[in-house]
Amino acid sequence: MRVGIIGAGILGRLIAIELFKRKYKVTIFEKSDANSSGSCTTTAAGMLAPWSESYESSQLVFELGVTSLKLWPNILKTLNSTHLFKRQGTAHLTLYRERHKLEHFFEHLKKRNIHFEAIKINSENKKEFVGEFSQEYSFGYYFPQEATLNPMEFILKCNDFFKENKISFNYNHIVTFYENNKITTDQGDFYFDSVINTMGLGAKNVFEKSKESLRGVRGSLVLVHAPLVNIHSVIRLTHLRYPIYIVPRGNNKYIIGATSHETECLKPITVESLLELLSVAAHFDKGFLEANLLDQRVNLRPTFMDGSPHFYSQNGIHYINGLHRNGITISPALANIFCNYLERKSNNNLDFPIENNKIMEELCLNY
Repeated sequence: MRVGIIGAGILGRLIAIELFKRKYKVTIFEKSDANSSGSCTTTAAGMLAPWSESYESSQLVFELGVTSLKLWPNILKTLNSTHLFKRQGTAHLTLYRERHKLEHFFEHLKKRNIHFEAIKINSENKKEFVGEFSQEYSFGYYFPQEATLNPMEFILKCNDFFKENKISFNYNHIVTFYENNKITTDQGDFYFDSVINTMGLGAKNVFEKSKESLRGVRGSLVLVHAPLVNIHSVIRLTHLRYPIYIVPRGNNKYIIGATSHETECLKPITVESLLELLSVAAHFDKGFLEANLLDQRVNLRPTFMDGSPHFYSQNGIHYINGLHRNGITISPALANIFCNYLERKSNNNLDFPIENNKIMEELCLNY
C-alpha cells in the first residue's frame, strides 16, 4: 500500500517510521528543508513529561503522554539512537513562601486520580537529583520517571533512517493540491492509495467549520551557553508571575522557555518575553547572568479549543492535528493508534471510530 504523508514534523516522521515497519511504501512531503526547520518540532524543548504537564492537559493528553513515554525507547532503538533518550527527571521548585502553589499542583493530581512518583527535594539529595542552584528555591519535588530527548538530533537520525531504508523524503516540496489518492507539489504529481495530512496550522482552513476550530498559540524559548550553571535535570520553576522551565542540553547549554501567547504572530521573540524568561532564570541561578544567548526560537502550536489532538477523515484524506505544545510528549502514541486504524481499514474497510473505547471517541473529530 502506497501512503503519502504531508508534513515532516514529529508526528509525520513517526507515522512514516511506523508504516515502514509495517511494510507500507511511504513518501513524505515537507515544504521546508530536510531538517523541517519550519515545524514546531525544531522549536520544542523535548520534554517527555506527562505528569508535569497534567495540570494543564486533558486526561486524553495525559494518557497519550504516559503511553508515549513507554514507546520512545523502542522507536529510538529502530533508529539506532537509544542514547537520545535521557531519563533526567523533572524537578519542580519554588520559593518557600510560594510553596502553596506546588502543593496545589499535587492536590490537583490526586483529585484527578493521577498516580505519580515524586521525591521531596532537600539539602541532602538536591545535588544528586538536580545539581547546584540557589538556596532561595528551597521547596520542591523530583519526578524521576520523566525524560527528555533532543528534537533536532531526532530529526537528523530520522533523515539517516529514511536514506538508509530508501524512504522517499521530498523536502523543499510545496504542496499545492491534494485529494484521496493524489498529492500535487510545485515539482509534479504523486499518486497514492492513502493520503495523510499532518501539516499543523497549514491545514487550518480544513477545520474552519468544525466544532473544534484550529488556531495557533505562540510559544518562545531561548538557547543559552552558561558555563557557571551546573544542573542536570529539567527544572520547572513555579514562579509567582512567570513560570518557566530549564532543560539541560549538555556542554553547558540550556533551553529556557516557554512563553505562551494567544496570537499567530511569527515575528522574533519580544523584549518582554526575553526579559520574562531570563530574569526568572537568573533569579534561580545567578550563573545565567554570565550566559551567552545562542539562539531564540518562536513558533505557533496548532491548537484545538479543547486543547487535545484529533483525527478527522474527509474525502478520503486523513488529518491528524491539534498537538498544541505536546507534540514530543504524545506523538508516539498518536502514530501507533493511527497506524493501527489505517491497517484495519485497509484490511476490513472500517470507518471512524475504529474502536469502541474512550480514547478513540475523544480523538475522532466529527463536524
